Amino acid sequence: MLLPERIITLVSIIWAVIALTFQVVCARGSGRKDYSVPAGSPIKGIIYSFTWAMLPSHKETIRLHPVWFTVGVVMHIGILLAMSKVLLVLINPQMAPIGVTIFRSLFPVALLCAIILFLKRIFSVTLRSMSSPDDYISILLVIDFLFVALAREFGWMNPGVFLIHASVLFFYLPLGKLKHALFFFVARADYGARLGYRGTYPAKIGVKE
Repeated sequence: MLLPERIITLVSIIWAVIALTFQVVCARGSGRKDYSVPAGSPIKGIIYSFTWAMLPSHKETIRLHPVWFTVGVVMHIGILLAMSKVLLVLINPQMAPIGVTIFRSLFPVALLCAIILFLKRIFSVTLRSMSSPDDYISILLVIDFLFVALAREFGWMNPGVFLIHASVLFFYLPLGKLKHALFFFVARADYGARLGYRGTYPAKIGVKE
């Protein structure tokens, strides 16, 4: 059942994985050899970069904009849950909506957060002046993705339509700013490893970053 939709979705996922992998390899390149004497551990630097370095006390953008930070986090959690739902439907298209509380409660909130961020981009003079067409396309694809995930979870949409909408998002994933879903982790890991190698990460207690 749903063979064409499943094939299209799988092709879109494979395309996204191959394209993003190629982009990561090209972005890193051969790199320049670091001739400095190692002063720390790259592994410890990576761990610190993804833990303590991300706390509000270390990130000014979070301290100054806690509400907008929370809105963004909720939206991204909703996207991750929606992607997990794509995998579940691919495995078993006839599976009934899960009905798990976290899905049914978070999808509407995540969708609302995405819409709020879209409206902010439209009505904020500063954001509007620096926005490109890709900014609008990306957030609209996210809104659509969260909506169809919500509709599927409540049984308002059949799994085939849900998969087709999801495939559009995966096809676009490597083409615009949505690629940050991968590059955020790649860049932060690279940054942490370099600072860990130099002994800057983990930061010493009492030292401002």
